[in-house]
Parts: sequence; structure tokens; C-alpha cells
Amino acid sequence: MSENININNNDIILTSRVRLARNLSDYPFVTKLNNEQSKEILDIFRNLTGDIKTSDNSKMSFIDLSSMKQYEKAALIEQHILSPEMMNENISRGLILSQDQKTSILINEEDHLRIQHMENGLNLYKCFEIANEADDSIESKVKYAFDETLGYLTCCPTNVGTGMRASVMLHLPALSQTNQIENLIHSLSTLGIVFRGIYGEGSDFKGHIFQISNQITLGVEEKATIELINTIALDIAKREKECRNKLYKANKFEFEDRIMRSLGIFKNAVKMTSAEALKLISDIRLGASMGIIKDIEISKLNKLMQDIMPASITKNYNITDSLERDIKRCEIIKNII
Repeated sequence: MSENININNNDIILTSRVRLARNLSDYPFVTKLNNEQSKEILDIFRNLTGDIKTSDNSKMSFIDLSSMKQYEKAALIEQHILSPEMMNENISRGLILSQDQKTSILINEEDHLRIQHMENGLNLYKCFEIANEADDSIESKVKYAFDETLGYLTCCPTNVGTGMRASVMLHLPALSQTNQIENLIHSLSTLGIVFRGIYGEGSDFKGHIFQISNQITLGVEEKATIELINTIALDIAKREKECRNKLYKANKFEFEDRIMRSLGIFKNAVKMTSAEALKLISDIRLGASMGIIKDIEISKLNKLMQDIMPASITKNYNITDSLERDIKRCEIIKNII
């Protein structure tokens, strides 16, 4: 392997997402909704689903979450489509989902609407374009809660203004293993940027995967926010590359040995928890991006990160027992890898 390692940003930057928070002017915020009002809001957007337009012309489908089993909803959380809040059944909740599952509209989450679009790699402008077009098509049919001075009104004051969160998911094993994440979190907080875990707010940092997003939505334009997140994501990716190079050059054989041992366990284990699998995938992703592992595509590993999660296995294979899931997880890995 060459000492001069070339790492593509897409190996570090997994996905981009833009989310718009919106509320209807004629209803109280979700925290004050009664069940009858939540049903009315659900019906409004059930009827509007066919009118929602996006620049990629995706076909949109309406899903009443009360018709789904809990593990089916949990599987959508593992796919970063639903938020954990949507598991709560105290009011009526729904989802409008595009055929390719990149565009999703959460109904009666923290706000009446959470319009979001996700793309692979660093692609925030496209995410904003598609989410914004869906937002415009909805706003032409309903009246949003909007103030000329404050902007869009939201349940949480931190979303007032644009109501937009732009986020990027990054794989940062080198920065994490060298204990640089805490300093990074502190320095970025001064810029109004927050670090979160793999499933967003309140989730753990699993598999060295982190999300960064803007915290300020008031008094700032959407494009300025996107440009800031873009710049910071690229800077973090650069730091991660430099850190990987330093670690490799400092002890090449130990570095490669850890990665190849992880690959050996990953390929040959009989049972494996999801937490262990994510840890091993992190090592293998690192090895694949640096050319140490040459026969495994990063895209396959990205797909595996969703396919081997507990709810996804339950949904796809009708397996509820944890030990059986751990065994099935290894079978899935062997079939793909």
C-alpha cells in the first residue's frame, strides 16, 4: 500500500439532509393537540399527498402510522426516515414518503410537518431544492403559521425563522480514536453547530458516525446556513484524512492488523450484536477507503449498516428473538460480503 493515501470525501461524508419544520396556522402546536385535531391534520395531508411536487418528480405515498407495527416504524428510524418521537402513539401521526424514500414528510411529529430530503455524500443544495419545492407545493394549498418578523413559527423556539436544519452525517474513526471529537464539538458550538449521534438528537455515537447540523434558524438565510455546513463538513473531512494518514504512518502494521482482524471476525462470526457489527463496519469502512481492503465496496457497507439493525431484521425476516437476530445478522453479512 502506498504511504501517500488518497481518501475520497464520500468515504467520510455519508449523507446530507435538509429538514423544514412547518405548522398550520389554524391548529395549536403538536404538544397542545387533542387526538381529534391530530386526525384532522392527518386527513388534510392525506388528501394533499397527490398534489405534492418535487423537482425529481418522485411519486409520493401516504402512510397512516397507526396501521404499522412498532418494529416496522423502528425499521424506518434505522433508515433515518422516521424520528424516535414518531413511535409515540398518543396522537395520530403519519408519513408521506417518496418512491425512492429520499423525500419524507413527517406529520404530527414535534411540528405538524417535518419536510425532509436526503442524498448520499455532500449534496445539501440538492436536498434543499427538493425539500423546498415540496414545501412550496404544500404552502400553495394550506396556510402556515408565519410571522413577518420572526418567520415560520415552530413548537421549539430553536426552529423559529427558516425552520430549516441542514445536516451531514460523517464517519470519523480517526478523530474519534485520537480523542479529538470533544474539542471539535466545543469549537463548533461557538459557530452554532451541534454534534449528534447516528439517529439524531439524544442518540449515541455508534460506529464513529456523527451528525453535524445548524442550531440557528432565526435571522439567517437558508443558503448561508447550507454554505456554512458545507464548509465545516469539508474541513472536518480534511482533518479526518490527515488524522488517518498520521495514524497509518505512525504504526502501519498495527493499523492494518486491526482492520484485517475486524474483517476476519466480520466474515466468520456465527452470531453478532448490532453494536459489535457497527464497530467492525467502522474498521472495515476505514480499511476500504484507504485501500487496505480492496474487494469490498463502501456502498455495500453503507447498506449493511441499515440491513443488520434489529428492527430491520425483524421486519424483513420475521425474527423477534434477540439471539436468532444475532445469528441471522451474520448470515446477512456473509451473503453480502
